[in-house]
Amino acid sequence: MTAQDRAPEQLLDPPTNLAHRLRSVGRAARRYWKLALALIVASLAVAALVTFLTPKTFQATNTVMVVTGGGTSLGNYMTSDSLSISKAESYMQIGGSPEVASIAAESLGDTPVDGVSYSLAPGTAQIRVAGESDTPEGAAQVADAYAEALSQEVDRIESIASEGGDYVPPAEDGTTDSETQAAPGNNLVQLVPVSSAAPPASPVSPNLRTNLLIGLGVGLILAAIYILGRSLFDRKIRSSDAVQNFTGLPILGTIPLDKRLSNKRSLLPTTPARKDREGWATSEAFRQLRTNLTFANVDDPARVLVITSSVAGEGKSSLAANLAVAIGATGRPTILVDADLRRPVQTELFGLPSGAGLTDVLAGSAELDDVLQEGAPGSNVQVLGAGRTPPNPSELLGSQTMRKLLERMGQDYMVIVDSPPALPVTDPSVLAKAADGVVIVAQANRTNLDDLNKAVGRLRTVEATVLGAVLNHVPRRGSSANEYGYYSDGYYYSSTDSRSRKKSKRGKRRTQDAEATVESADRPSSGQTPSAALTPAVPPRTSTDATPDGPEPRGEEPGDVQDSAQRSSPWGRED
Repeated sequence: MTAQDRAPEQLLDPPTNLAHRLRSVGRAARRYWKLALALIVASLAVAALVTFLTPKTFQATNTVMVVTGGGTSLGNYMTSDSLSISKAESYMQIGGSPEVASIAAESLGDTPVDGVSYSLAPGTAQIRVAGESDTPEGAAQVADAYAEALSQEVDRIESIASEGGDYVPPAEDGTTDSETQAAPGNNLVQLVPVSSAAPPASPVSPNLRTNLLIGLGVGLILAAIYILGRSLFDRKIRSSDAVQNFTGLPILGTIPLDKRLSNKRSLLPTTPARKDREGWATSEAFRQLRTNLTFANVDDPARVLVITSSVAGEGKSSLAANLAVAIGATGRPTILVDADLRRPVQTELFGLPSGAGLTDVLAGSAELDDVLQEGAPGSNVQVLGAGRTPPNPSELLGSQTMRKLLERMGQDYMVIVDSPPALPVTDPSVLAKAADGVVIVAQANRTNLDDLNKAVGRLRTVEATVLGAVLNHVPRRGSSANEYGYYSDGYYYSSTDSRSRKKSKRGKRRTQDAEATVESADRPSSGQTPSAALTPAVPPRTSTDATPDGPEPRGEEPGDVQDSAQRSSPWGRED
């Protein structure tokens, strides 16, 4: 199985794959943190809404204690206490019987009962009766009614045990036969009230804090699932490492996001205004791409270069045009060939008339020198337009005539070929066979990694020399820019602008100090002679004077440094 046949993830060893996955999750968290935060906020809002819409339930507690008589001595007292605890555990179970509920219902009347629970205080004979209702007063009434009903039921049971009578169930009205019901005071075991129920100040349900914590937990889980899902199923290019790992191609350059290239196709000036921060950074990025292409294949430098992409809309035509201008700026004659015969754009991009072009030369109806047009005065770039649209573009571009034409132009010129995308048509594959190298363009945060990998596979199938990839529309700032290895904005302008602002503030402060010194010298103090007052004060040095350390060093403009290897390159002299 070849590298092209394997899945992109199989090209990585397990540790590298794990590290890539973790970085992918981190990038997804930074990219989608607003949506993740929205999920958390939505979960909290739902929890709060449920809390306010759920009917409130209040709970009150009544406490009764099981008391056993006969504790006249210490031994009897200990025995009675153990018996009370044992009885309390038994009688707590009676609280849920229908008999107790029937007795409590008589005293409650229409008071709603949301729930009743019984609990035993550890190590004691105290039974806690908790009653729930929709109002604080109703909860207190429920707790008191069930505590009293439990006490009556216990008295009835104990009277039967003490008298030895037969068990007679209570009537429907809750009363029992007087012959089998002994007086409560005569029973050995009794339930004694300890504390009556008090109306609660706040509801026991719903609990706002508990619901918010649950909502927070659910929101965090949903946010984590969302971020993990986006990182696992996101196939767009999010970093330069992803391109290198999935395709095995080196990154030849990163072109920063520029509104002039994003909104429409356009040419950028090679020497933009000093205040044009975006223009300087973008121009430097194209110069860096030109330099990297110089060293892409040192033994056999490319003289005919095909620029393509996986799909349409990734900015390959604008990149090809601006790369040709950057190469021409070194003094090397360059020809830009518009080989996208289906959708030609280069003549329009340079503002040149469309008409006869490449197809006319290949058909033999025009000579090359007759259809070449000057791209811009002094740019050393000539444009060969596409010409008339033929019915068979792939066959025309793959002909021997096209191969010989590229060879002839490559002898005296650096040839940049703007070709169609690699996936929709086969034109880039047939052009790549006649070229010295291919550069594939991918757009950051847009191009699908699977599409890019398929395009590279198609080019390698025809044994094309794929020099590398260029990432287009790379973010300029933030952590996303670092993922693509782009730092030009901060390097060339942040430190310079900061130093300029500091110098301006320092000069203004020195000027103010000088004015204050002159004013104080003009006002004679007490005991000072007029002649002394008229003696001019020596003004302090302002920001325009030379500092003790010497004049401010001049910063190097982008492109000032020249490399001897680049000057001897067939691509021409570097700026």
